[in-house]
Amino acid sequence: MAQLPSRETCPGLRRVAARAIRVVALLGGIAAWASPAGAQYLQNYVPRGVPGYGTDRGVTVLSRERPDYDTDGVRVGSFVVRPMLGEATGYDSNVNGAGQGSWLMHTAPAVSAQSDWGRDRLGAALSLDNYADFDQPRQSRTDWTATIGGGKTIGGSNLNLGYSHLSLHQTSTELASVASDTPVAFQVDDVRGDYTVDFGRLSFMPNVDLRNFTFDGTTVLGVPVSQSYRDRLVSQGGVTVRYSLSEQRNLLLVLTGLDSHYTKPQRGQPSNNSRSVLVLAGLDYLADGMFRYQLLAGGEVRIFAASVYGTRVAPIIEARAIWTPTGLTTVTGSLTREIEDPSAEGTSGYTYSIGRIVVDHEYRRDILLQGRGGVQVAQYLHGGGTQTAFSIGAGATWLVNRNLRASLEYDFTDQSGSGNSSARAAQTLSGLSSGAYSRNVILLALRLAL
Repeated sequence: MAQLPSRETCPGLRRVAARAIRVVALLGGIAAWASPAGAQYLQNYVPRGVPGYGTDRGVTVLSRERPDYDTDGVRVGSFVVRPMLGEATGYDSNVNGAGQGSWLMHTAPAVSAQSDWGRDRLGAALSLDNYADFDQPRQSRTDWTATIGGGKTIGGSNLNLGYSHLSLHQTSTELASVASDTPVAFQVDDVRGDYTVDFGRLSFMPNVDLRNFTFDGTTVLGVPVSQSYRDRLVSQGGVTVRYSLSEQRNLLLVLTGLDSHYTKPQRGQPSNNSRSVLVLAGLDYLADGMFRYQLLAGGEVRIFAASVYGTRVAPIIEARAIWTPTGLTTVTGSLTREIEDPSAEGTSGYTYSIGRIVVDHEYRRDILLQGRGGVQVAQYLHGGGTQTAFSIGAGATWLVNRNLRASLEYDFTDQSGSGNSSARAAQTLSGLSSGAYSRNVILLALRLAL
């Protein structure tokens, strides 16, 4: 089922384990456009059909093929081109977290092209997302992304390369966001590659990922505030080792090194530069026809350049379970925990945890239902307090025909903050949003595709 991009965007910087082994797929359908406030990840904006950027694994209610309703695309030589236009309208009761609601419209054209070659592969995608808040025009914004990737089979090995440019915005309703008057524009250039060497049951995949983040300025209470202190180059490299116990049952080991270098530090503030080492182990296990487990667990050691921040050791987890009690129902649960880079001067980052459960049901061949809930927690390092967001939602999608589908979605979010008063005062002075609000979003969406 095709998605409209998430309404909430932010520079959540990495899902190291998921990027290394491609085991955690994106969740949600068109309703993801109205996802609760909170950090999303770079992968949410990278098309899954482009070589070098991973694909869904496993078959669920949403990911299974539907020959009567799936589009064929337009063949151009040896490529299949898939144009799409999404249009959604509805009401957001709290656009910027300050209690101000607005009627809204989201327009999302996109086009992708995928090769149809026998061995090697090449793909590209271009998308644009225009968010119009009619009653709060200062919160309106336009995002766009461009991605190209390719893969080559060399004997029994596979080489994948990919590049993306993302022009996005961070809103003040997100966890760990800046308390800005308008969404903060930022750009990401992402280059990645991996090379899989297969020795039968045992395979090795060295990988590298380079990301450059640049942030535009904003205003806080009408005062211009530079965001260039958040500009950084994030370099990541590692290796994934996979051992096959049997078909669709694998043991995994992930070793990763990461360097975050802030290119425009503020004078008088401690450096946010850091280096990390991650060691993760786990499994990708198809228990039987009803269950699939995907788990990576381990730890990260992050060493900050500034002595005031010291060294941080934290458990890291990437977990996903799929339960298919019947051919018409899929229950998907996921849990992640990691350390995120600092989002404001004078802070050393935070540990970020997400738990989510989604129930998808095929009521009829052309009617898909979904219920969802989740919790997100940002715990600021060195006594900086905690922000928590709870969310629930539901939606229904009507597959009208191959080219047209419609959906009605509702989401509720409640976000709060806690911690000692001095920590909250420090966050306010450094520009972080207090993050306490509740929000209702209802949307009617149409998607036209060829």
